[in-house]
Amino acid sequence: PRPNVPAAPPALASLFTPPASLLIEGPAAVRTAWTAALANGYTRGQLLRLLSVSGFLYYLYNEVAFLALSEVAPVTHAVTNTVKRVVIILASVLVFRNPVTKLGMAGSAMAIFGATMYSIAKSRYKPVKKTE
Repeated sequence: PRPNVPAAPPALASLFTPPASLLIEGPAAVRTAWTAALANGYTRGQLLRLLSVSGFLYYLYNEVAFLALSEVAPVTHAVTNTVKRVVIILASVLVFRNPVTKLGMAGSAMAIFGATMYSIAKSRYKPVKKTE
């Protein structure tokens, strides 16, 4: 049987992230965050459910990303991923009224410009088919 490659990164992240978080942040910071969430009205069950759903949704995202990568060129996938991030930032600004810094605006503009240039270049310069 063929291994499920897209499942490997989330599985490994599940193993390595908690110890790394505890080492970097320290148990006190994790405890403080957990206590703050409980103080905001969440129950332990709700927090565990939210963490589980978040992990599952990330797994699905990763699975779809690998499927997309198998259908398009790696550069196309990277450009699309960059544009996706810009769209998420724009949506958060419009829907949640999140403020955007000048640096954030410049970065988004640069990403949109780069994706546009890639699209133009790809349509103008079709790859030459190799003859054997």
